[in-house]
Amino acid sequence: MSSTNGNVLDNEAYPTPVGVVESLLRHLVLRPGDRFLEPAKGEGNIYDRILLPAEQKSWAEIRLGVDYLTADLGQQDVIITNPPFSLTEQFIQKSKAELAPDGTMVYLQRANYLGTVKRVKFWEHVGFPNKHPVIVPRPRFVKGKGKSGDSCEYMWFIWDYGNRFPTIPLGMSHLITPGTTIPDMMIYRHGVAA
Repeated sequence: MSSTNGNVLDNEAYPTPVGVVESLLRHLVLRPGDRFLEPAKGEGNIYDRILLPAEQKSWAEIRLGVDYLTADLGQQDVIITNPPFSLTEQFIQKSKAELAPDGTMVYLQRANYLGTVKRVKFWEHVGFPNKHPVIVPRPRFVKGKGKSGDSCEYMWFIWDYGNRFPTIPLGMSHLITPGTTIPDMMIYRHGVAA
């Protein structure tokens, strides 16, 4: 899930950084009978951190022989994933169809995914997420030299019909990755720090 400029990894396999997952899951309130699904399990960085009994958890992962778009995994209460970028629309549509009426669905995606012309009709069809926290700092999905993250902002798209993320506000917010130091705000008056 990197801003790759065409250099895409096989199966778009960009593991979600553990800190990014933990910053989200610390806000998740599961119910005892919840059924959980991760449509693109990858290395398990999300799936393995969901604290539910194994019989209440399902997953798909194309590299492990389970294609989410063709698998019948039934109705789910909670769906969280970092999908292959090129299949995000199909994944979201299928997940919305499988989501319980009071369910919660969470997708990791680039912030600019909300604003492209070619997706206007898609968003009209599926509806915008009611919560969309921006991940701070930008996650790094591609290993290599340098310390900076990707060149674009990422956010969790959250359709929280079941209010399983009660501490994440409606609309835009920030989700701070553990260990991140946020500097004090500088106040500027007439272009000079006060």
